[in-house]
Amino acid sequence: MPALNEMPVYGDTSLGERIIGDAHKLGTFTETDGMLSRTFMTPAHHKAAAFLAGIMCEAGMRVRRDSAGNVIGRYEGLEPNAKMLLTGSHFDTVKNAGMFDGPLGILLPIACVHRWNRLGKRFPFAIEVIGFSEEEGVRFKATLLGSRAISGTFDMSVLDNKDADGHTMREVMEASGFHTPGLEKAAYDPATVLGYLEVHIEQGPVLLNENLPLGVVTTISGATRFMVEVNGTGGHAGTVPMEMRHDAAMTAAEIGLFIERRCRNIPTLVGTVGHFEVPNGAANVVPGKAIFSIDIRAAEDQLRCDAVNDVAAKCALVEQERGVTVNAKKTHEAISVPCAQ
Repeated sequence: MPALNEMPVYGDTSLGERIIGDAHKLGTFTETDGMLSRTFMTPAHHKAAAFLAGIMCEAGMRVRRDSAGNVIGRYEGLEPNAKMLLTGSHFDTVKNAGMFDGPLGILLPIACVHRWNRLGKRFPFAIEVIGFSEEEGVRFKATLLGSRAISGTFDMSVLDNKDADGHTMREVMEASGFHTPGLEKAAYDPATVLGYLEVHIEQGPVLLNENLPLGVVTTISGATRFMVEVNGTGGHAGTVPMEMRHDAAMTAAEIGLFIERRCRNIPTLVGTVGHFEVPNGAANVVPGKAIFSIDIRAAEDQLRCDAVNDVAAKCALVEQERGVTVNAKKTHEAISVPCAQ
């Protein structure tokens, strides 16, 4: 790593300062006051896309937005038909997000291209920086929409998924000017791609605790997600005896605790219940319905699949024991992918 006084600069601004400054600016485009929340195809999302397009143009890139809403900046290579090195990340967020989750992987290569363009430096390949329009799955409960479009694996059935206001993804995209029948045109020809490289924050404590600035990812964990609805029998908290209850919330809690126990102490296997809801819940009511999510991941697919099967068996068992119904809908599944050595 060069000494600080040797770092490339933009005028009086270092690369790092520029990246952090742009992250703060991008973080102002949010749907919720007081926190960063930016979901697919909202006004805040479109403003973020326009901001990214602007700094890509400033960096000397040719910019377009594809049919999935991805923002793509191209920095030409020495030869016009050279293969592309792809890089980038997503610019949608979870609720109450951190400003570097996703945007770091877009803003960092833009800053580098800006520097290379000022120096007149070109490479034997083109560089395309992609701001993926959607990864998190918050609004329509379907994940990785931007990268699936790029890779040609977009599942057209998710266009019928609805947001909390009852609008389908198809309706929202069409209203924003993105013609959904053209989604297949967003796919890249693998023969034109040299490779893909992404910079991302760790989102965990390992490098921090080891005081290391950089890690190299060896495997992208496979993941399985479900949304689960438990239906029991609602009742008065003071008049329904414990042995006669069919409590949906306690059923969900029992399954959640099983997931925690099942995934503990097994390397790379993790299980999470990140969403837990008791609709119309009240302190003096035995819950008749509970809704929760399940997210299970592992670097080895067999570990993940075994855990998923065990959780499914637990759901069937508690359904019988507690006299409730447990309906699980799989919302996402991806196999583990080893990275290039």
